[in-house]
Amino acid sequence: MKETLKALFLMGVVITVVSGGVVQSADAQNGSRTPELAPWMRLVWRQAMVAPRMGSVPFAAVPVFIPQTLTNRDARGFVSSYQPQGATRTATNPFFQRLGTNGRTCFTCHQPQAGWAMNPESAAAIFAETKGTDPLFSPVDGANCPNLATSAKTLAQKAAASSQLLTKGNIRIFLPIPANAEYQVRVIRDPYGCENNATYGLPSGGISVYRRVMNSANLTMNGQFSSDRSTINSQGSIMWDGREASLESQFQDATLGHAQAAVAPSTEQIAAGVAFESGVFTAQSFDNDARSLAANGATGGPVALSDDPPFLPATGLEAMTMFDSWTDSRSAAQASIKRGQDIFNNRQFTFRGVAGANDTLGNPATGTCAGCHSNQNVGGSVNAGGKHLGIGDNSSSDQSGNQTSATVLPPSGDQPLFSFLCRRDANGNSIIPFFSNPVTIDGIVYDDFRTSDPGMALISGKCKDLGKFKVPRLRGLASRAPYFHGGNAADLSDVVDFYNRRFDLGLNQQERRDLINFLGTL
Repeated sequence: MKETLKALFLMGVVITVVSGGVVQSADAQNGSRTPELAPWMRLVWRQAMVAPRMGSVPFAAVPVFIPQTLTNRDARGFVSSYQPQGATRTATNPFFQRLGTNGRTCFTCHQPQAGWAMNPESAAAIFAETKGTDPLFSPVDGANCPNLATSAKTLAQKAAASSQLLTKGNIRIFLPIPANAEYQVRVIRDPYGCENNATYGLPSGGISVYRRVMNSANLTMNGQFSSDRSTINSQGSIMWDGREASLESQFQDATLGHAQAAVAPSTEQIAAGVAFESGVFTAQSFDNDARSLAANGATGGPVALSDDPPFLPATGLEAMTMFDSWTDSRSAAQASIKRGQDIFNNRQFTFRGVAGANDTLGNPATGTCAGCHSNQNVGGSVNAGGKHLGIGDNSSSDQSGNQTSATVLPPSGDQPLFSFLCRRDANGNSIIPFFSNPVTIDGIVYDDFRTSDPGMALISGKCKDLGKFKVPRLRGLASRAPYFHGGNAADLSDVVDFYNRRFDLGLNQQERRDLINFLGTL
């Protein structure tokens, strides 16, 4: 009887989404609110509701309290969290409540030891402790493809089905091809059989990509000022592909998709969940070599971060100032970190072929690390939109001459590979900024952009957005390796080496080490 009711319930949900893209919320049940889904969210919710659950809804382990200050060990020392308003009782906050049908909470994927994100070490520990039954591994997106989780019988098969999560901390993100897309999409490589799956793949109108869980902390620091610099009026780009309009819509959509909720959270639940996210700060607080990051006048750690005003740096203002007092430090480790901060703030380099930057600043242009990571002492971007750096795509095939250095992190074999064909304009020019890879198909010239993840183009449908991703917040970096949107860089040395080659920073070995040490203290 239960299975029959469940089947009828799911059928009703699918009909609701397809017909209008409207989902009822807890408010709507009382007649006060009926949220409209974004076009991309309609397929996401439809797939989420038909995706299988585990045999029974498991219990997601949640602590009773999140104390005001919480410290966890990581590879570089200790990462800490701080809540200026005091401790949070989890039973009364929707961030920690099961609002969906698969046992998940927001906390399932956003945990303090990983800088309020998820890392492979945490995922592996949870897998080992629960034998793969924790809601983190829900088939909907905790598996490389939902059908792989349901067919897995042994523990080894379960681990293989969730290899992206266990090895890179990546969650499956499934999105539709926009109806107005300028490009045509082909699947070149399908390692998990999900891209060609009739239910979950391109035949159903969407594709799957695999991305790092973004950290849900330091969010009040990621805003933009209004033109008169009086109030914050934007969160910039939210999510790797900028698909969310606000933190409120993100909370709602995550509940409907990741948690497979049949009913959207109420406005009160959304507000309380967002309030928690906006009220928690995380940062590295202790370095194995430099020791306390608040020593000798430094302002490392989350407490000082929570005191910083969320403002847009003025022209010439250094974006990172935590270790200004370590200029004359007698500690070799502290002096190295200060030199790394100086490199981040002040080392000028020339960059070319970066869509989202060179198309407005000129090609080539000059800048610093802080030029993109400009949010004061947080390291996110104060601007909406993303940047295309050439991570996980075929920049090595570019014939425009702009991507010659963007070949360090090509597509990896453990992720799918897609071809996005963009037809040239009436003058025969590529419409992909700073990229040319012409192919002729049936007498028509296209540019063939191959990537494991198209980024913002999967939301906008625009060829100009291929490979663009948001500039992420940097605090708590040491706790959440690997790096970049798909986990392409294993550690901070890989990150520095990528930028050193991509932008010809000219770092010598000491400068390379200094920059790595600085990033490890964020």
